Amino acid sequence: MTSVEALGYLGFRVKSLEDWTVFATEILGLTATRTQIDGEEAVVLRMDERAHRITLRAGNDELDYVGWQVSGPDALDEVAAALREAGVAYKEDAGLAELRGVRRLLSCTDPAGYTLEFHYGATMMQEPFLSPTGARFVTSTPDGADTGLGHLVLVCRNVDETTDFYRKVLGFKVSDHIVPIPGMLLTFLHTNPRHHSLAVAPVYKDGPTGVNHIMLEVDDLDVVGRALDKVQQRKIRQLATLGRHTNDKMLSFYVQSPSGFGVEYGTDGVLIDDDTWSVVTYDASAYWGHAFDRD
Repeated sequence: MTSVEALGYLGFRVKSLEDWTVFATEILGLTATRTQIDGEEAVVLRMDERAHRITLRAGNDELDYVGWQVSGPDALDEVAAALREAGVAYKEDAGLAELRGVRRLLSCTDPAGYTLEFHYGATMMQEPFLSPTGARFVTSTPDGADTGLGHLVLVCRNVDETTDFYRKVLGFKVSDHIVPIPGMLLTFLHTNPRHHSLAVAPVYKDGPTGVNHIMLEVDDLDVVGRALDKVQQRKIRQLATLGRHTNDKMLSFYVQSPSGFGVEYGTDGVLIDDDTWSVVTYDASAYWGHAFDRD
């Protein structure tokens, strides 16, 4: 399908490591480990046997990097060749690979200005992942195909250029589109059977660029419901009510993270079979629910 296999990991700069630790463990059901990375205080979040899926370091509540996983050295070489052919500057960094716990890593910047880290050989932990809330996160298909940590929705001003980069240079495939309001087109892209690992959205009115939301999928609706109860009991801002998406069929709600961007927490997402899949455009983002808080 593509040299890029899955969304392997994410890094964020955040204003409060403490608030994030509570949110990640008690609401989302991730495990959190306080550590030092390159001399900085950091929190490493796990959701499966990978050593880390999300890494948080002190900063200004922004996306630091996106880790795109490839299957091995040949696939990484293919990514490097594709970037060279497209005239995209990149760097292979052994020191950074060691920090990220991977065998090899090369990095570049996409047209929207986001830092991408292509890697393989992620560290797997002997110690099993045991969620503090009993959550079991969906990071593979039933037959074992890697689907990554979830998905990421990025807002940018140069949507066409950015989408073309992921499609034409990196080989992502378009899953479908949504027009949630007239004149606004969202494009959803996949690299594996997960409906989308990335979506690219235009700026809404005078809103900011950056991360709109990340999505974490669990395998049990009751885990989603219990997380939603905690969000409401603790009066954490709920960005969207429980609902079912039109395109990926995810049953989910959205909650505001301590950094301000959203976290979609859901279950029952559809899987794509490229042999039978056709791209369509939906005129709404949800069949029901997902009433968004626009304040």
